[in-house]
Amino acid sequence: MLIDFTLTNFRSFKDPVTLSLVATNAGGVERSLPLTGTKRGLKCAALCGTNGVGKSNVLAGLLRMQQMVVTPTEEITDGLPFEPFQLDAGSSQRPTTFAVTFKRAGIAYRYAFSYRANQVVDESLQATIPGENPKVLFSREGGQIVQVPVGQHTAINNTRPNALMLFALQNWNYAPAIEVFRWFSDDLVSLDGQARVTGRLNEDVVAQLTQFLHAVGCEVAGVTQHQVAVQFLDGSRYDRPDLYLRYEKYDDAGEVVDVVELPLSRVSVGTQQLVAFGLALIQAQAAAHPQTLLADEFASALHPEVALALLALVNSTAMHSQIVLVTPQFGLLGGQLRPDQLYLVTKNYRGESHLTQQLAPEMAARQVAMQSQPNVDMGILRATFTL
Repeated sequence: MLIDFTLTNFRSFKDPVTLSLVATNAGGVERSLPLTGTKRGLKCAALCGTNGVGKSNVLAGLLRMQQMVVTPTEEITDGLPFEPFQLDAGSSQRPTTFAVTFKRAGIAYRYAFSYRANQVVDESLQATIPGENPKVLFSREGGQIVQVPVGQHTAINNTRPNALMLFALQNWNYAPAIEVFRWFSDDLVSLDGQARVTGRLNEDVVAQLTQFLHAVGCEVAGVTQHQVAVQFLDGSRYDRPDLYLRYEKYDDAGEVVDVVELPLSRVSVGTQQLVAFGLALIQAQAAAHPQTLLADEFASALHPEVALALLALVNSTAMHSQIVLVTPQFGLLGGQLRPDQLYLVTKNYRGESHLTQQLAPEMAARQVAMQSQPNVDMGILRATFTL
């Protein structure tokens, strides 16, 4: 379960900002889950704001951190995906920093690193076992190794300057590093509108997905999978299990005469989003650990009533996972979110994005409405299209 995420000097965010999913006392236990001690974690957080203010960059930062953990560099000459703030004179010379706190298997982990284009500058992992004080497990500062877990010097000696200690340690079976790696690889899920199918779905999942689609008003007769052969230029091939939606075929009298199967790629964008979202929720419920789902442009292709129903489902007691969503449409959120679940993203005249938790929903609505009124010069606009 995600507790908080901090990013610094990444894309439009120059200064540190923190997305916290720790519930405030004012919100009570509604729409939250047990976290640590008396603290509770939010089931949902929504990043609101107008187009272009940098909302998506918060999720992009978390996904960039995931990318660097799960798919490391392979050679000493490989560069790191460095995208610092560009609209000032000094940020390109400073490192980007990511830090995440999450809970897995009853232990709270704090993992952080900073990096430049060719070097990991700082890195640390801290673990907190219930009833004990936080303990730093490993760290490096200024590119130099400072603390190494007992018995793991061989792994650290094989860590390149442009690679993370975490990957080397999990590769050498260091248990805490494995837990952190698995959180990034298994428990952090991006909902990009594409159904996440890594293998053949069992019949129960297919039945649940069909029921989900019926519940949200999608007129499908069912869901099925077919093995699709993928051929490579070198002559190799493999079979990929693709999803298909089944639709009833009617005659002129309105009687069902057949069933047609369409690959998911051929149906509407809204239906693809529904399938991807529904499948992710179903798989999250069956996962060994609570998952954190990331949904950029949430409900962009969905009917508002469906979007609200999905949000209510996520916040219900039926779900034990989380979702962090991005939307420019504050009005779509209705009364489905607690005040502490709302974040407003803004951008100043210097191009710097800021993230603010909105503990009063009416304030967030007012600010989003104010930003939604662009300063349009109709004279210039008309001249642009005048030959």
